[in-house]
Order: sequence, then C-alpha cells, then structure tokens
Amino acid sequence: MSNARRAALLSMLAALILSLSGDVSARGREISLRASASAKPAVIKPAAPQIAIVIPSNPVVVAPGQPAVGSQEAATPGSAGVKTASPTAGIINALCKVTLNIVGCGFDPDTVTLSCDTNSDGLPDSTIKLQDVTVVSHNLVQAVLVPVSDQLPGTAFPLSCCGGIATLTLSRTFNAADDNIFGPFTQTTSIKIDLGLRAPVVVSASPAAGDCSLPQDLVIPGACFLGADGLSNITSVFAVDRANPNNVVQATRFVVLNSNLIDALFNFSGANAGKTFLIFVSGRNGTSRNLTSLPNGASTGCPIGNEQGIQVTFSCRSNTPAAQDVAVIQSCSLDRTDAGSVVLNIAGLNIKPDAVVTINGLTVKKVKFKQLDASTSTYRALQVKGGLCGMLPGLVVVTNPGMPGSAPFSLAVTCD
Repeated sequence: MSNARRAALLSMLAALILSLSGDVSARGREISLRASASAKPAVIKPAAPQIAIVIPSNPVVVAPGQPAVGSQEAATPGSAGVKTASPTAGIINALCKVTLNIVGCGFDPDTVTLSCDTNSDGLPDSTIKLQDVTVVSHNLVQAVLVPVSDQLPGTAFPLSCCGGIATLTLSRTFNAADDNIFGPFTQTTSIKIDLGLRAPVVVSASPAAGDCSLPQDLVIPGACFLGADGLSNITSVFAVDRANPNNVVQATRFVVLNSNLIDALFNFSGANAGKTFLIFVSGRNGTSRNLTSLPNGASTGCPIGNEQGIQVTFSCRSNTPAAQDVAVIQSCSLDRTDAGSVVLNIAGLNIKPDAVVTINGLTVKKVKFKQLDASTSTYRALQVKGGLCGMLPGLVVVTNPGMPGSAPFSLAVTCD
C-alpha cells in the first residue's frame, strides 16, 4: 500500500472516530472565530487535543525468531497474564527506524516523545524524542523513531528499555502574542501504547575463540535476560555454524546471572575445528538478533548483526594450542591500597606478558604483572585496577596472547 493511500485511510479512520466522539478541535476553532469577530483579543485557550490510536507504517521488520509486530504473541501481558494484540505491539524489536501514524483531533504538535519504564516501577525513566514530526492533517500526525545513537545503529530503543507499556506524548508551545493573553504555555496530550516485550539482546561473547576439542565456557553480556517479574526470559543458548545453518550446537548448561549477563558452557567438539559459530539466546519473548543478511522490507542502511551492528561469534581454532600455554587463576581478592584505590589481586600460574584480564567480558585497562618465574618467563600474580566497581560481581578470566582464556573465576564481591 502506498504512503499516500495509507495516509488517506488513516484520515478517514480519524474522521469516523471523531464523528462518534465529537470534533473537539472544531469546537475550539468555533470559539476562536467568535472571539476574533469582536474588537478584543481571544481569551479562550485552544481546545485540548485528543489521540485516538497509534498505528505504525508498514512494513515494520523484525529479526527471524521474533514475533510479528501487531500480533498477539508480541503483546505485553496484562495483569491477568492475557496478551491482547495492538498495532504497536512488538515495535520494541523493530529493525532501525519506525514511522508512527498518530490519529486523533485538534493537534498541531512540534514535539513527540516516547517514555519507557526501564525499571518496571510504573514510572517513565528514559525518554526518546521522535524525529521528522509531520502534521499531515488536523487529524493525523506522523513521527519517526530513529536509531538512538551511533553505538546502536540497529534499534530506536536504548538497551535499558525492555518494552512493555510506554507513554507517547505530543506537545506544542504557544508564545505570548496579541491574540494570547495567557502568556507562554505548553499544551500536551498523551496515550499509552504497547511496545511489546523485547527479545533477548546479545552484545558479545567471551572468549571469541578457543580449542573446540575442550569444553568452552562463554560469558555473554547483553540485555533483557530477566523479565519485569524477575523471572528468566531465557530458555536456551545455542550456536549456529555461519557456513551451515543446519549445524547447531546447544549449550550443555547455562546460568542467567542477571538481566545483563549469561554464563554458558558449550561442547563444540573437535569436529568443528576451524568453524565460526553465531551465538544466539532464545526465550519466551523471542530469539536474539544476529543477522547475516537483512530480512525483506528492512530499511536501506540498516546493519546486519545485532542491535549494535556487530555479528556475535565464537570461532573454533584449527590448531590445538598446548595446554601449558593457557593461564591458570588460583585465587582472586578485592583490596584497597593505602591511597584508597580499589585493586584486584590475582594469583595464578603461567601468566604470560601482555595477558589480558576481563571481568564479565569487559577488559580491565590497568594490569601490573608480578612474581616473575624466570625459568618460564611467566608470572604468578597480577594486580589490576580501573573501573572495577562497575564490573563486579562477575567472572574473572585471564587470557594469554593467542590462547584460550583461563577457566573463569567467580568473584562474588562488590566495592561496597
């Protein structure tokens, strides 16, 4: 359906709705005309605008394994647990930009915003400003949800927003003038819309490569792994051979540590040496996005991969490295220096120069190597610092250059 025909149909829908409810804007204009016929300025504020319904323009494309926009499956359950389909249900998973048709009466907004309840306390926490606000008619406004930042080119929603019921607000500021004795004021109107529940978002997987003849423990950071009810959204973690989609490896076990972190154990087997796998997480709200190509209908310029435009992968090494080249963590302790700085002391074996330390998949920037073993040119201790409080609690991994990471060490402490 062409955009012009769709706009015409939406205007007809608005007219039908308003014929039943009464055109508030028309009454407002009637008051204004009566006032302008006198010698005095108008003393009546514009009638309050109303929103009847919000309908996204087609097509709204989502990744494979995610519920279709507008379907009952995509809807947010009500208090009784029942899902009710609505036109906007599922737009939280939309690829890139989404155009919204806002149908109602009596509005001529200059700003449209969408507020999301990021912590599920019933109050809006993050606000998204829509772009390209266009007044098509007195009964139809169009506005576009665009990607929120260069770091998230594939979605119009911050990763902290996991969907649910949001508030769409239209506003317009009136300046003081001869025909406005009230002085400057802002007129707003809003409506609750269902964004749907977000499918799990996978940001990365660590380590990114390893010896697949051995079990591989992957730390998977992301978003929306837990629901607003505190229950896990995740039912499976799996890997798909990038060259052969029929070659699927399920995680033998996994633990959802919190809404932003999963620890999963894979047994790829040596038969997959030299292969690269796409990492996916699936649950009650759908499957994470990790595109190798764009679905039909996706907007031009929309990136493949995840919401960040990155393909999340794990590669099985072709050659098996010697076991003695892998670092070993024996213990970890969180301490403070005399100056009050927070440091993490790591004791271990076979830690090579330029080894990298990660916590929950995030790389620690400042690493001091200690206790050199001159016979092997390796270290037995590390001291790391810098941004630790924001990474803990979590899994500590030491990775020698060109080698698999050490077995993760679970550190269940914080800086408090």
